Amino acid sequence: MVEFHPNLSEEEIRAIVSFLGYGRPSAPVWFIGLEEGLGHMDSDDAIRNLKARGKFGRVMDLYDAHLDLEEKGRPINIENKPPSTQVWRWMAKIMLAVEGLDWRDRNLAKDYVRFRLGRADGDTFMTELSPIPAGNAKDEVWRTLFKDLDPGLDSKINERRCELKKLLKENAPPLVICYGRTRADAFAELLDLYQWGHVSSGVSASPDLRCLLLPFFGLGQMSQLVIQVLLDKQLLSSRRADLYQSGLSLSKSSLHHPSGV
Repeated sequence: MVEFHPNLSEEEIRAIVSFLGYGRPSAPVWFIGLEEGLGHMDSDDAIRNLKARGKFGRVMDLYDAHLDLEEKGRPINIENKPPSTQVWRWMAKIMLAVEGLDWRDRNLAKDYVRFRLGRADGDTFMTELSPIPAGNAKDEVWRTLFKDLDPGLDSKINERRCELKKLLKENAPPLVICYGRTRADAFAELLDLYQWGHVSSGVSASPDLRCLLLPFFGLGQMSQLVIQVLLDKQLLSSRRADLYQSGLSLSKSSLHHPSGV
């Protein structure tokens, strides 16, 4: 467990708690997780990165935002060396499957993370149920510290939830993918769903099939079988026309950086 004692101002806490996500809110595909992860940060990185998040805008480009964050004291450059997070790799694989590309190709998935995932002009928007980073779903360290620093924390979190629901309604993404089945009710509340419908083991969907509920993308809970089920049930390919109309790029060449890196 990361131990630290951050010195945060009211403005920094508000910026962290009101952060909505990475990428383009009008993108055709939204990914909604449980909370921002800590990765493999040590306590020094955690403190520096917490202060950096206090300067984030409400929506950030994933690449630009991580240049302001550090791992082992060095800026995180996703294009040169993306963090080894399973969550981003599964998002990339799903997006490749949506686009009809070889989603099992590790190099294509790596390139998607490096150059397309969560970009301001890209095809995805990445957000979380909770804006407060944590090591796992049961980690309350940062939330407890935030509440000690700001007694009005719960109100700010509720404001952020309302803003996220408003953003969802305004943009109406054709495909919303929630990951983390332990919080099925929380996802349903955010999406204004009465209930999730059973599709197969590990996969649920909204009645209109626009919203999917999948296993958590980390800790070995997600598998390639889940993506194959989504394809077999046409839960990805059936939305392709809607996604294309919403601006989805279907060009394999777009996975490569313009400089040829």
